Amino acid sequence: MSTARFLAVVLAVATLFTLYVGHVFATQELLSEVQGLRNEQLALEMTFDKLQGDYHRVTGPERISEAARDMGLQDRLRMASPIILR
Repeated sequence: MSTARFLAVVLAVATLFTLYVGHVFATQELLSEVQGLRNEQLALEMTFDKLQGDYHRVTGPERISEAARDMGLQDRLRMASPIILR
């Protein structure tokens, strides 16, 4: 094997190794970024669920009925006689 061919093979192997190591580091960096985005998404979903629960507590049927009673409205279904189907 000539010196030029040996040098070309060594240079090719070194280049491939360098590309492989660069690829590994880039993949690890990308994985770290994806994990960070997943954690951020989970935090946002938890915040959304909490806010949605707060909203439903404020606008739920119990709250609306209570506010209607406070305004003086009465439930007509309780005053009427029951409906009997035959």
